[in-house]
Amino acid sequence: MQEGEQQKSLEKIKIGIIGTGVGIRTHLKGFRLFQNDAEVYAISGSSLTRAKHFSKLYNIPIACSNYKELCDMDELDLVCIASPNKYHKEMLEYAISKHKNILCEKPMVNTAQEAKEIYETTKDYDKILIIDHQLRFNPYIVEIKKLIDNNTLGKIYNVRLNQQGTSFANENAPWTWSFDDKEFGGVRLAMASHFTDLIQYWFDSKNIVSVTATMNPVTKERLDSNGQPQIINASTTCNALIQLENELTIQYFINAGSYMGSRFDIEMFGDKGELTFSLDEKLKLYLRSAVGESNNINPGRVYPDEAKNEVSIFSGSFRYLAPQIIRSIQTNDSKYIVRAATPKDQVYCLEILDAIKESANNGTSVSFSRETNEYF
Repeated sequence: MQEGEQQKSLEKIKIGIIGTGVGIRTHLKGFRLFQNDAEVYAISGSSLTRAKHFSKLYNIPIACSNYKELCDMDELDLVCIASPNKYHKEMLEYAISKHKNILCEKPMVNTAQEAKEIYETTKDYDKILIIDHQLRFNPYIVEIKKLIDNNTLGKIYNVRLNQQGTSFANENAPWTWSFDDKEFGGVRLAMASHFTDLIQYWFDSKNIVSVTATMNPVTKERLDSNGQPQIINASTTCNALIQLENELTIQYFINAGSYMGSRFDIEMFGDKGELTFSLDEKLKLYLRSAVGESNNINPGRVYPDEAKNEVSIFSGSFRYLAPQIIRSIQTNDSKYIVRAATPKDQVYCLEILDAIKESANNGTSVSFSRETNEYF
């Protein structure tokens, strides 16, 4: 169901959003493409004043004084948790206690141990509880999964993922929680979490052998709202080498302070075929049977602005996830969100993200298991 394809015969759902950053930029914008089926009905932020401001600005009926007031609303069919990372766990636990359908921004929580705790307590949860790894629903990402599963690429031995953004590039940008590791800021949780979830989605949680990583804040100090210098201790760059079972090597190259502009690139190498994805050239397939020849892969049902690279791949991808959530709630059928990331998935994801931090801090490789090969 894309824009204009609403299920008019089904009951409209009501949505509450906690958070006025990503919640407004992505969740509100995405759900409003399907207004015959869903209404963003309530909003809460860091204060009632802020909630009222965004409520008025975006014509959201109810402004709540805090997240508990929002979760307490019986009429809400879905709660979206889009607050800063450090609040996810307490808000998630409260929404669960109120037996809500929940969409939680990534990361669900901030460590693998916290993820295990949430997973153990929600194994029998009979409502929607998914994590906003919206790339799983992007047609190009889904097509890559199909090429892997149908063995077009053969045995895959290397995946390279590169993301560049400019949000940390301005050296005069004021200090925010995103620059503080104690607040769970930085690209490890913001950007490497997406890469790690893609690897999990594509390769069905292959066993981890080892993780080796480096991170760097680059700009070491920024001024806060009072003009006082604050030390930056969250990552601007994150490079990682991840070894999975069966000789699969994953490489991350992430820079949120690039001066070149934005990029999102995928290269995947198998013994039968290879593929590339970039924002400009999209998905291309190369086969061993025709070395050097590229095949454009068009998955269809792609929004025109995405095809022209006129929208962020992240906010753009949410438009593919939003209608599936709506339909799942309307029909009480989870088949529409079967690809979505779950609390169990977050355990695996955060084990790798924890290992990236440990490796970067200690200057050592983090080992999970052993795999040896005698080729040389």
